[in-house]
Amino acid sequence: MLRKVVRGAGELCLEHFHRNNSKSWNKNNNSPVTEADLAVNDYLEAELMAARPDYGWLSEETADDSSRHDRARTFVVDPIDGTRAFIDRKPGFAVSVAVIEAGQAIAGVVFNPLKDEFYEASLGGGARLNGAPLGVSDCTAEGGCVMVGYPRKFQRMGFPDMQYKITNSMAYRMVMVAGGAADATVSFTPKSDWDVAAASLIAAEAGAKVTNLHGDAMRFDGESTTGMGVICASPPLHALLLERVRPIIDDIASGRASVKDFRYLGTTMSDRDNAPIQLLHLVIGGELIDPNKTTFKNLSDVEFIGAYANYADAHDAWKSAAQRTVDNAHARYFILHAHELIDPDKDGIIG
Repeated sequence: MLRKVVRGAGELCLEHFHRNNSKSWNKNNNSPVTEADLAVNDYLEAELMAARPDYGWLSEETADDSSRHDRARTFVVDPIDGTRAFIDRKPGFAVSVAVIEAGQAIAGVVFNPLKDEFYEASLGGGARLNGAPLGVSDCTAEGGCVMVGYPRKFQRMGFPDMQYKITNSMAYRMVMVAGGAADATVSFTPKSDWDVAAASLIAAEAGAKVTNLHGDAMRFDGESTTGMGVICASPPLHALLLERVRPIIDDIASGRASVKDFRYLGTTMSDRDNAPIQLLHLVIGGELIDPNKTTFKNLSDVEFIGAYANYADAHDAWKSAAQRTVDNAHARYFILHAHELIDPDKDGIIG
């Protein structure tokens, strides 16, 4: 039943994705939501609750009615985990559904319909991707490991050099670890039950260790639906990652430091972008000694046309300036990608 319903939800999600006309807006917590999120949520609730009317219900897109505290089992749902990726038309989104019993996930499905990747697990029954068994990687070192996360965040915190993959959905990040497509993922920001319930079971059944930033196992029966971050990796790598973040978390927990002191733990929009924080294109020109070389006759006569935040505007300015000099074979104008000179690694960090 769960497989069939989640596949149906994925098909509905794809319909909205390909139509590309879902309205979007920000919720009270400033997170995005679309008409597609609500449509998939309504479909899942109608189908799942009709099949299991005695279950509780918890979803990102439905007000918490506390039924999860009154029922033996509860559906925990994120209709589209990775809404920002859905809006940006990137493949890092998934439908996530878990069944919770006594605070523990006993069944979970994470379906990326755009990639047709159907991850599933049952407690004690192993994890599978499109029917094939899953297993985590054997990586045992931070240095060089494949981390699903935003590079700037880890670099600010002094992690060793790692390889990075970026995807918006927390559930999808974790199942990437489960399938060995990545070695680890760490979230330094609070995650809700619907973000991680299904994926935590899939990752654990594949051999990963999944905890919050304190090293505590995930539970889904608390008064709050929000937990303190996520570390998901093979057991040896998990231990190293936990050891690295523990001093920061301990300082916050003990009151020796505040979350504000460690503001860099939060994710900014610039963290999510692979491009440099600030694009900067400079357009300059002048008369050259040799039209085939870049030596100006007189640097004091070099003309500064302007600075532009996107290449299209810079190109228009360059073209306009160049058209004024068609009668002078030695006059040339150039677009300098200054952001690449300032930030050659394109990671937003200078030096």
